[in-house]
Amino acid sequence: MIGKLIYEKLSNRYALNLEDFIAPRLRGLTLFEFTVGVLLSQNTSDENAWRAYRALVDTIGELTPTRVLELSIQEISALIKPAGMQHQRALKIVELARAFIERDIESHVELIIRKHGVEDARRFLMELPGIGPKTADVLLLMWFNAPTFPVDTHIARITLRMGFTSRRDYEEIRGFWMSNTPIDLYLPLHLLLITHGRETCRAREPLCSVCVVRDYCRYYRGS
Repeated sequence: MIGKLIYEKLSNRYALNLEDFIAPRLRGLTLFEFTVGVLLSQNTSDENAWRAYRALVDTIGELTPTRVLELSIQEISALIKPAGMQHQRALKIVELARAFIERDIESHVELIIRKHGVEDARRFLMELPGIGPKTADVLLLMWFNAPTFPVDTHIARITLRMGFTSRRDYEEIRGFWMSNTPIDLYLPLHLLLITHGRETCRAREPLCSVCVVRDYCRYYRGS
């Protein structure tokens, strides 16, 4: 499988540091805390997301839905400013807190996974405030240990450059990696591809000359 080959090449090249990624740093917390952290990471760097998350937690203490609803939108916005788009994010965090109070999200998702499968659980999560396909996939893979493959901007860029998909479509890229990667490698390959995108297959001036997967890459062959 091409996913396994890519994994082997990248795992020999990079030593993963989980501190470089916000989601793995949050795995020991509650689902609500984890979800807020992942929501803050949307369309920003993990570093900025972590700064915003820490500012929120350091100020209000325990991050619970009830505690969040005690704050105003303006207060939340000021705390999470490092992540950018703070007003929109604050609104979503408040809406998310209300959703978590209304029902036991964690138990409900686990029930859906058991009875109906990961895709149904994914659809349910995507109905929650602020949760799109990527965030739902991150929650499923990293919190619920369910088989899915989140796609971030680095993974999308790499997949397109290598010629594995013909367009920048989230579901198509996700489907490619899920179909061509052993399930037990979904998480490490996801993290390795992000690392590869940050360090080598950069958006500007990719370092093709030192790329360990260039033999599989249409972009390199055409350059």
